This record gives sequence, C-alpha cells and structure tokens, in this order.
Amino acid sequence: MMKTSTAPARVKTMIRPNALSQFSAARFDIWDHEHTLLAWEADSTSSCANTSSLVPFLRAFSSSDNDHFYTTSVSEMDNNALLGGVYTLEGVAAFLWSTPQPGTIPLYRLYNQNSTDHFYTMASDELSDIMAEGWAYDTAPNHTAGYVYPYSICGAAPIYRLFNPTVVDHFYTLDASESQNAVNAGYQDQGIAGFAILPSANGSVVKDPDSAIPNLLPTTVTASPESQITVTPSSSCANNANAVPLLRAFSDSEADHFYTENSTEMSQVLAAQEGYSFEGDAAFLWSTQEASTVPLYRLFNQKLNDHFYTIDANESHEALSLGYANDTDTGIAGYVYPYNMCGAAPIYRLYNPTSSDHFYTMSQAESVSSRYVIEGVYGVCFTAAPTGLTTAFTDNHFNVVLNASIYDIYIHTFFEYIYTFKYIQ
Repeated sequence: MMKTSTAPARVKTMIRPNALSQFSAARFDIWDHEHTLLAWEADSTSSCANTSSLVPFLRAFSSSDNDHFYTTSVSEMDNNALLGGVYTLEGVAAFLWSTPQPGTIPLYRLYNQNSTDHFYTMASDELSDIMAEGWAYDTAPNHTAGYVYPYSICGAAPIYRLFNPTVVDHFYTLDASESQNAVNAGYQDQGIAGFAILPSANGSVVKDPDSAIPNLLPTTVTASPESQITVTPSSSCANNANAVPLLRAFSDSEADHFYTENSTEMSQVLAAQEGYSFEGDAAFLWSTQEASTVPLYRLFNQKLNDHFYTIDANESHEALSLGYANDTDTGIAGYVYPYNMCGAAPIYRLYNPTSSDHFYTMSQAESVSSRYVIEGVYGVCFTAAPTGLTTAFTDNHFNVVLNASIYDIYIHTFFEYIYTFKYIQ
C-alpha cells in the first residue's frame, strides 16, 4: 500500500543558556547516578508538567513488518512487541507522560493492519483523514500513547515525524541527525508529532533503558497562554492571499541578520553603508493580525548589534530588561502562527555566541550550521521555497504544505500585488 499522511510542521523553541532567563528561580531536573529524579523547583508562574512523572517512551523496530513501534508500557513492549522476536528493542526514544499534565495534550496512537504501520499524532483534526485511509485506534489506553506538549515549552524538544511511502512506515525521533539520515534514505519529513523530553543531550535513542536520563533543553519558555493553544481546525486559518514576504539581509562586518516585511525599510538598511547585503525572502507572514496568528516581536540590542525576534511575550519583556529595545513603533515585525497548522512550517532560530548574532531560517539544512547553536523556532509561517531556503528575489508566491490533507502537496499560491526591489543588484 502506498500512502502519505498529514505533515505538521516541525517546531521547537529554546533560549540559549543563561540568556533571557525567566527561570532565575528555577532548578531543572537532573538525575543522580542511581537514576533518582531530583525535585524540580520553579517559580509560581510556571505551568510546566511534573517532570518527576516522566516515563520512557520505548522504541522498537520490526524489519519483517517494516514498522516502528513506540510505547510507555514496559509490559506491552516485553509481552507483545518483543515476544516472538518480531520486533527488536532499540531503546528509549524520549521521555513523556503517561497521564495528563499541565500544558500537555494526548499523543494519539493508531495502527493499520493492512500495512502493519503504527501512527502517532497530537493533531486531533488529523484523525478522521488517517482513519479513512485504513488506520484505526490501537490498543493503547484511551487511544493514547502518552501526553506531550503541543508547543516547545518547559525544556521540551520536537519529536520529528517521518514517513516512508515505499514500505509504509512512520518513524519518530528526537535526533535531528537521525531525522536527516532518514530523509536521505527515502523517508519524507512530515514535521513533528509533539514535544517531549530528550533521552540524551543530542536526542539520540538510548539503547539501554536503565541508563536513559531526561535532558531538558535550557529554555525559559513557560506554558504561557499562547502555548496552551490546541490544534486549530483549518477553518481558522489566516488568509493566505494577505501573506507578505519577510525579507532577509546580513552584514558580515556587523555580524547581524536583519529581517523585515517593509521593503522601504530594507532599502534604507541596504543603503546605509553598514555592510548589509540582501539575501532574499526568508518566509511569508502577515503584516496585520489574522485568524490564529500571534505577534512576532522584534527587538534590537545596540551594544551587541543583534536583532532578536520572538513570539513569546514573556521572553520579549525579559529581553527588554537585558538591554534590548523594541525595534519598531509597535515592537512587532509581523504575525505568524504559534505552532504548526494550516500548512505552515517552522522558522528555526539559531544563535552564534561568538558574534552575538541571532539567525532565522526555514531551511533545515541551514539550521545545522556549525557556527550557530539551534534555539528552536520563533514562529510558524510559509516557506518561500520548498526547501525552506531564501529565494534570490521576491517571486510573488509562497509554498504551503497542506495539513488538511493526508497527501504532501506543495502549492504555489499567487498574490495580486506588485512588489518591486530596486535595491536588489
């Protein structure tokens, strides 16, 4: 059976350690040598899940069925999957919760008997489509494999979702390198299935379950109202025809990336003799607030010469106290989705501690730069090209990966506006 399922966009948010810290009063979980989870102490404003309740998310693979299987139940893994040698245990893929926690939502588990494929998603509006194609709720309690964050908060990292249409296998990993290797081997990148806690520093699976320990990302993002949002039906999408390009420029001498949706402002920056060069359209977003979108705050630190963008209002306020200032009259660069929905994709945020430069891209290839540390995403919007790379010029279209369908489709949506770049040489 050949099929492709829905592709929610990959999203993650994290702040570099010791910067923009909201958790000055917090002590993150660590494990001692006896694997005892130490108590978590956080300020009263935190709405994060209880990390002492984290459980391993076990991963197994069947080469005969070409199926990846995940469960939090040790007995299910031992007595069902591993019994008879059909599946081989690969280790701990993540840490998540077996019961509902503050800020978490269900990670649904389904199974297709015809294609012997297990499928996991946090998108409730995706269930009807995938079930119509032959998947059904699996034997997991409450049809749920566990509970995850719907957004990158409280030190959580994205569970990357991939799909191989040739063998009909959905594959999930928190390891970005493993995700890319799977794509190179024929899997399709389908975004994220949810946000959980890393089983190791780089997200790689830990083969010995007894040695796996939770690794929280150094994040300041709490379970704010924006992050509590649940999966939004496609009927609540913003108007694609109103999306505008987010322009990108870089100054090597100033070691700064700059982004704006205002072409006049970009022209002025390029003419200011500060070494900025235009690099193209980084993304498409909205200049005014539309359905389901949130503000993308824009700040600038004159001392560091660093432009900084975030969708987290709390983080924006903390940045103001650390030397950043609002860089527009409204303090807003535009409007984006707070997480994957409506065919949108993530904008990865990176940071170079040597040059104090924040860098934003929708290209996974660009996001693995050796000079930058990935900090997650600052929002979700539309790509300027299928690869997520910038376009060399504004070409009056953007790319959408539809989430409302179970087929991966790139659609060029054309606008009825005239956009001129006299400054592009």
